[in-house]
Order: sequence, then C-alpha cells, then structure tokens
Amino acid sequence: MMSLTLVVGSLLLSTPVSEDLPPLDRESEAVHLDFTASAWFPRLIGTYSFGPDGTELDVETETDLHDSELSFSGALDIRFDAWTIRILGSDFETTGNGLLDQSATVAGVQLASGSDWSSHYGQWSIATEVDLAIWRPFADEPFPWSEQGTNASNRNAEGGYLLDFRLSGTAGIRYTHVSQSFRSISGGVDTDVNAGWTAVMFGFMVEVAVDTETIIPWLQRVEIDAGATISPVIAGGSGYLSGIDANLRAWFTEHTALVFGFQLQGTAATSGEYERTGSVMGLLGGLSIQF
Repeated sequence: MMSLTLVVGSLLLSTPVSEDLPPLDRESEAVHLDFTASAWFPRLIGTYSFGPDGTELDVETETDLHDSELSFSGALDIRFDAWTIRILGSDFETTGNGLLDQSATVAGVQLASGSDWSSHYGQWSIATEVDLAIWRPFADEPFPWSEQGTNASNRNAEGGYLLDFRLSGTAGIRYTHVSQSFRSISGGVDTDVNAGWTAVMFGFMVEVAVDTETIIPWLQRVEIDAGATISPVIAGGSGYLSGIDANLRAWFTEHTALVFGFQLQGTAATSGEYERTGSVMGLLGGLSIQF
C-alpha cells in the first residue's frame, strides 16, 4: 500500500494544477458527516497520589489497576473543503484490589506494607476540535489560499481523488473528568476524588486517502490518519493533557468502513491534593458510517 501511494503520488505531483480547466465536481469536497463508534481496549498507565505529601502509587507495579478494559470511543466529523469539525468522546473504568508491597501515605494516612487496598478509577473525556488542511499537494487547491485550479490527472471514474494527502493544523478544547476512590479497611483510609480538567488543544494531523477500487474491486478506498495534541489546562487545576490517535479505515461500501486504530489520552495534571500522571491507551476497532 505504501509503495502504491508513493508511485501514484509522484505521478500526480509531476502534473501541474491547471487554472484554465473548469473546476471538477469533487464529491469529497461537499459537506458530509462521518460517525465512528469503536470498541476501545485501553489500559491505565502511570501513577497517582492522594492528599498532602501523598505517595506516588504506580498503577501496574504497586496497585493492580492495569487490566485491559472494554471501553467506548466515538467521533463525529463534519467535513467540507479543507475544514473538519470534530466531536470526540470516550469512557473508561477499571477496578483493583490487593496488598501494598511497601508503605505508602494516602490521604494523609501512613499505610504499612501489607495493608489491604481497593480502588476504582473512572475517566471520561469529550472534545471539540477544528482541523484546517494547510497543505494538500494532490488536491485542486494545495493551500487554503491557493487560487481555484484543477488537477485533472488526480481523478477517479466518479470524479473523486485517486489520492489525497492532508497535513492539518488542529485547535479546540477538551474536558477530561477523573473519579477515583481508594480504600484500606486495615489502614482506616476511605477517600474519593472527582477531578475535572478543561484544556485548550493544539496539534496536527496527517491523513492519506487512496482509491483502491480499480485494483481491489471489493474495497473502494483506504484512509490512514495519525495525529497528536497537547492541551494546557486552563480550569480545574494545573498541568496539561495530551493525545495520540492513529487509524486505518477500509471503506467496503461508499458509506461504510471498518476501523482499526490506536488511541492514547495522556494526563499530567493536579486538582487540589490529587495528582495524576500517565495515560489511558490501547487498540480499538469499530465502524464508520458516512452521511
């Protein structure tokens, strides 16, 4: 697939965009909606601490909160021309219990090694972002400020693009909510926290779409996207949130695709005397429907 993309891309780049040809009716440039629902299988990574001078507890080596959990992740994309408005949402929960391998301070209480513990961790997140494709080398308008032209060689039988590459800038806002409890009957600890962080998102995304119907009749097109964001916290505490997404979409019909990917939601933030550093990350699989 990569070699095919490189060959097609080199051929299309060698054909200049003509401003004398009438604009093509590109269906992909019209307003359309993509809805994606995925089963996400993430694990909790990193550390957390409760209270003043709280011990940083590792979710994998010190407290067993590291199991892969079936979770939900969804996205709604509204796309037109070089613009995409995206709404994202996800939900994750995990629980664990056991005995502490070493002493720890939790919520101001000193727990001895061997103390029993149980904990529940929940995290949900919602985000709204706007993407602008600042460079599309194979499109009729390579830059948002380019004059209208037509890359006639980059056209399939329906008038769409044989190959489309997008480098987009991303801006938006994300809200992440974490609820966590920690209990130790033997140590006399019973504490809960609800932390909500609002953050401004900045990032980028790379997308490649290849028309494959001429060589694989049962597969209309393949799309690959990958992006990253960094989000300074502006309310609810201090620190930052981060994200990494990578997806492969195989469109078996004009409006239906299978999705396989990876998603990471990072947190390095504090809220009062609670601190969370790490991520929720894992593979996902789902379905995309285009309207």
